[in-house]
Amino acid sequence: MPVDAARARYLADAVATATPARRIVLIYDRLWLDIQRAQAAQDCGDAGARDHLQHAQQILAELLGSLDGTAWSGAADLASLYSYLLRELIGEVLEPRPGRLAVVTKIVSDLRTTWQQAEAQLGGGAPAHPATGAEGREAVRVG
Repeated sequence: MPVDAARARYLADAVATATPARRIVLIYDRLWLDIQRAQAAQDCGDAGARDHLQHAQQILAELLGSLDGTAWSGAADLASLYSYLLRELIGEVLEPRPGRLAVVTKIVSDLRTTWQQAEAQLGGGAPAHPATGAEGREAVRVG
């Protein structure tokens, strides 16, 4: 089995067997990766940044669309945050602005850490380490 196929199979199995909380963490990992790739492409003047930003938009749209606004008192606030991030990513496609993606990255990283901590509290994963950056995370294809 070629390495790429083996890796794809491994990732698919990891997602299929993950707890719901772990899946959210994996989704945030991919969202973070898309934003980082978009920033790197922009820095090089590569038009491919648009593809990464659009994929990140799809992820946020899915997160927003799947959020149950009645499940908990903070759901409306989280929906507002997702909407803000989505608007910023759309704005970045239409009119790139220095520093915008850095702010979005920080928010996504903080959300990811929070979900990882929630996962650990539920007993579904290792405790989060706030000092650990997003670098080195395994990316999962969403969409």
